[in-house]
Amino acid sequence: MSDPVDERNLAYAKDLHTYFASIMVDGHADRVRDAWDWDTSSPQAYADSVADNREEWRRLINPPTFQALGPARDVATEVPNGTWLEIDVHEHLKADGILVVPEGATKLVVFQHGLGSTPERVFGMGKPGAYHAVGQRLVDAGYAVLAPRNLYLVEPRNDAESMAQMVGTTVVGVELARVRVLLDEIAKRHPQLDPDNIAMTGLSWGGLATQYWTPLEPRFAVAATIGFYNDRLLKMAADATDPKFGSFLKRAEHHAYYWNQLGIFGDTELASLVCPRPFLVQHGQRDPIGWAPAIAEEFERSRRFWDELGVGDRAEIHIFDGGHEVDTEQLVRWLGRHFPADTQGR
Repeated sequence: MSDPVDERNLAYAKDLHTYFASIMVDGHADRVRDAWDWDTSSPQAYADSVADNREEWRRLINPPTFQALGPARDVATEVPNGTWLEIDVHEHLKADGILVVPEGATKLVVFQHGLGSTPERVFGMGKPGAYHAVGQRLVDAGYAVLAPRNLYLVEPRNDAESMAQMVGTTVVGVELARVRVLLDEIAKRHPQLDPDNIAMTGLSWGGLATQYWTPLEPRFAVAATIGFYNDRLLKMAADATDPKFGSFLKRAEHHAYYWNQLGIFGDTELASLVCPRPFLVQHGQRDPIGWAPAIAEEFERSRRFWDELGVGDRAEIHIFDGGHEVDTEQLVRWLGRHFPADTQGR
């Protein structure tokens, strides 16, 4: 026999979920209309019209400002021709990741791995699948590749996010600040790599990094988000039993929820802060992170900013026959069009 007190409490929990979800979803259009005023009459007018919203996003994830506290260290890695680059940014924290710079490379691609993965896996080391050695494929195509390390286990990330919120920042903001220090070091040691023209991409939580960092980092000239872009309202409002949207609640991924994120920032609004830079969304038909038809509809809402600025060819969605993985060859082709390697002496 069920306990009526427990039933009463569970009913209250369901009521709370429905209450918050209704605010999140039902009021979003009005909040966006009040907060945004996109002006697509010219690129400069557009940049000016979203400047306040960009600053609001910066305040929301609130990346700290780090700088190198000493010389960078190169640590051996099993990745061919790679180095594990490590830089102290605080007495208790460092920035690190794997860097491969092939001969003749002039362009850098940042590929951020997702949760449950590592920088080595980006280059085909360790557990196969999902990444399909995309880092090595990019190196073979003539790009330098940086694969930063992030905090990839769910429970430690939950804990770290709780601590970050208590001091007014976010883990994704801290990880952006760490990557910025790595980019500064790479610019110093590899001047042949264009320091102001970098590609940002990543799978899963690396797709999140792409969507969340690119609006705030002008050095990212193109962005490709893989296995993350979504109808964020439906994704975050879904309960743990919804099979279409792979709710973060199902795995108790509390780190995925940011204070007031869906006040005015769905994936379309964040994409508008990437515009007019080239932007690619990859999503596998069998990827459980989201429902492909809803993702396609969300992207059409995003695409209009590029279309209205007359650069619609820069925005692309690629829904492919696959799961939670990279379509490596399509990514390389897309980069070849919008971010050619321009190798020297090859």
